[in-house]
Order: sequence, then C-alpha cells, then structure tokens
Amino acid sequence: MKAFVLGLLITLFAGVNAGAQPKNVSGVYAGIEITLPVTMGGGMGRSDVVFQLRPDGTFNDLLEKPDWKTHVAGRYQVQGNTLKLQYLKGSKQEYKIESDGDIDAGSFSILKLNTADRVPAGYYQFTHASSMGGGNTGQVFVGTSGSKGLYFDGKGNFSQNSSSATMVSGEGIGGGGGRKDSGAGTYTIKDGVLTLNYNTGKTETHSFFCRPGEKPVMAAIDGNIYFMEDKAPKSASSSSKTTSGSSGNAKTTAGNQAAETGDNDAAGLLNKAAEVHGGAKLNAIKTMQISATMTGLDFTIKIDLSAHRVRSEIRKGGKLLQVEQMEGDNGWQWRNGDKKPLSSSRISQLKQGFRSGALLFRKENLDHIQNVKAQEGKNNVMIVSYSFDGVTSFAVLDGKNQLVGEGTKVGSVVQISAFTGFKTVDGIVFPAAELQTEGAQKSSITYNDYKINPAFTEADWADAR
Repeated sequence: MKAFVLGLLITLFAGVNAGAQPKNVSGVYAGIEITLPVTMGGGMGRSDVVFQLRPDGTFNDLLEKPDWKTHVAGRYQVQGNTLKLQYLKGSKQEYKIESDGDIDAGSFSILKLNTADRVPAGYYQFTHASSMGGGNTGQVFVGTSGSKGLYFDGKGNFSQNSSSATMVSGEGIGGGGGRKDSGAGTYTIKDGVLTLNYNTGKTETHSFFCRPGEKPVMAAIDGNIYFMEDKAPKSASSSSKTTSGSSGNAKTTAGNQAAETGDNDAAGLLNKAAEVHGGAKLNAIKTMQISATMTGLDFTIKIDLSAHRVRSEIRKGGKLLQVEQMEGDNGWQWRNGDKKPLSSSRISQLKQGFRSGALLFRKENLDHIQNVKAQEGKNNVMIVSYSFDGVTSFAVLDGKNQLVGEGTKVGSVVQISAFTGFKTVDGIVFPAAELQTEGAQKSSITYNDYKINPAFTEADWADAR
C-alpha cells in the first residue's frame, strides 16, 4: 500500500553543544529525518543526521569525514533552553533543550549519544536503500536495498557482514540479492575514534558514539545510525539470499527477453497472487486500520475504500505530531498546529496507495491494469510489470505467489518497496515489515496490526487540534 504516509516529515535530528555554554550540552546528538507512508509501499524515507557540538561553540555535521574532529559546519549558542545553530553557509535552526539533555521541538526529537570510549557488546545494524534512473531519464529504473552489520563481542573482537537486494524495472525487469562476510579482526576505541584491525592486516578508523542506557541501543558510526539487534546472524558468511525483493542479477538481454511471458500469462500470475493474498476476502474490504512503528514513532492509518479517503496519524509517546488526510481529489496536512492543503502531486501519490501492496490484488484494480508483462528472475521469482492510468509499476512475486516487492513511477518520482515476513488477518495475507526507498530517502517500517472493516465515524475524520 504505497504512498499513504509519504510527506509526513518527522525529524529526529541531532545536535547540542556549547562554547561559553552549559557544560552538559557538549556532545554528539543523533536522530532520523523520516518521510513516512501511510500504507504498505508508500513513499517512506529515512535520512540519518548526526551533529557534534563542541565546547568552543562550533559544531560539525560530517562525522563520516576523516577530519570530523576539526571540521566546522557552523557555530551555535544556547540561550535559556533554546539551542541556536548558525551554519557557515547561512542557514539557521533553533531547537528546545529539555531538562534530560535531549531535545523535543514538537515533531523534532533529538537524542544525546553520551558514550564515546566503549562499545557495548552486541550486533549493530544499519539499513539503507537507494534508487536511480526512471522518471524522465529514459533509463531503466533501479532500486537497491540492504544492510550493514557489525558485531562486537565486548572483548576486543569484531566481525561484520552486509546484505543486499536489487529490483529493476524498464524494458526488461529483473533483480538480485545476497549476503556476504565483510571481514573480522580486533578493535579499540578512544574518544569517539573506533579503530578496526582486520585479520588481513588492513586498518580502518571510524567515528563511533552510542547511547547504551535505552533499548534499542543506538549508535552513530561515521554519521550513520545503527541499532543493536536482539541477536546476530549465525554466520557473517551466510550464503542465504535475501527475500526482501527479487533475486538474481538483472539484465535486459535477449536471453532474458526470451523468458518473458505474454499478457495473458502475466495477468494469470497476478490472479494467482490475488488468491494467495485473500481472493474474495480482499474484494470485501471496505475499510482498514493499520498500526505500525518506526524508530520510536507510532502510526495509525485509516482507509475508507468506499469513500476513497485515507488518514494517517503519527505519535511519539502518545503525543500527536502530525496528521495527513485525503478524500477524493483534496486533502490537508496538520503539523504543530498548522494546517495546509496537500499538493496535487501528493494527492496523486496517495491515490496510488489504494492499489499498492495487497490492495493491488483487489478485482477492481486487476480489471483496470494494462500492458501486463512478466519476466522470470533467478531464485524462483517472477517480476510483473503493468500500467495503471498511465503509471508504470511492477510487482515481484516469490515461488509461492506472495508479493515480496514492488515499484512505481509517479511522474519523476520513483518509489520502491521490499516486503519481509507475512501475517494473515481475517484470511488476508499482509506484509509484516517493509524496506522502502524514494530517491535518496530510505527507511524500514514494522506493521504491528491490521483491522479489517472497522466501523469509522465522522469523528475519525475530524480536523486535528
């Protein structure tokens, strides 16, 4: 279900420090800027932001650079409980400092990473995604997603691995993915400098700051935010393939074209997938309510298919941060007490959400799609491309005809999603989690609960206050 929460910007930023400022303000702060979709597949984005604020009144937001200890991005001041950032390039930002040392400015949450001289034992993972081409470029559009993992045993030893998945759409469609071991060795840390000494003799240095007192443990490594997982993979050199998307190397060669099926066969694949995902039960959906979480944020998504309206609400710790609502061809967004109309492009993205994810397989949607083609990928997946009201999309089906990935071009915007895990609710199969990318934005979301045909009242669609 693509696009229903895209455009709800929640910024979990980074940063606080002082020159002639209070001593407890100095340090590194990290957070995540999120653009969230309201239903599966919906244009969600993640951008990690990390700031180092120094006692001399300067700050740095490029902790991935070799000179991160000395680089100056600007200066800051603390006036009362207000932090003011003045960038050398001219821009300014202000944040409210709370008594616990973190920052909360309505939809902004800023967390202080107070540990720079030790690495809590555990497995840290960073999830990323990206896309290229598509839109008006005339190129095949490609989306990649993956993760990087670092395991520290607490005794000076480390290992790391990485995984990836690829989805491609255009004249020919395919995809690929895998997992690989990226090395092991010993490590040391001092004053935020993490040194990795590989068994091969190679040495690397990285910036490292963490917040070990709360779960999940969060760490900023080279300006990217990692979270500690409950358990590490059994082996960093695991040869198992990722299931979050299509598998196998994508090529638009004549050999691949020979594996392409005709329109009737491709449509048949979508019909089979419809049966797997719920069949007639999908067609009986009138309303839905979805609960989801991402990086400490709670989402409630309300969908009324009959009235063609959708509403998303985002909360943190029970506090309402943002609301976005669309009905027909109109909509609005509320944030921090301000309400404004949605743009026409945003309305188009939200409408696409009514035919994404499992909702794609509703009969009214399957009857409307055109130019359906399918191509076999490696590892027993099929990639089905189609158009809907002129919008080019594709669906990736696994060997069980379950939807494990999808992509869409809305104007010049490319949205790509990979689904992992499934849960069955009232006989309908939905994804349990999603890794999504739109352009340079990327994020992952966990779907906690689906309610089918709840009874909404007009109060459910009232203006936010």
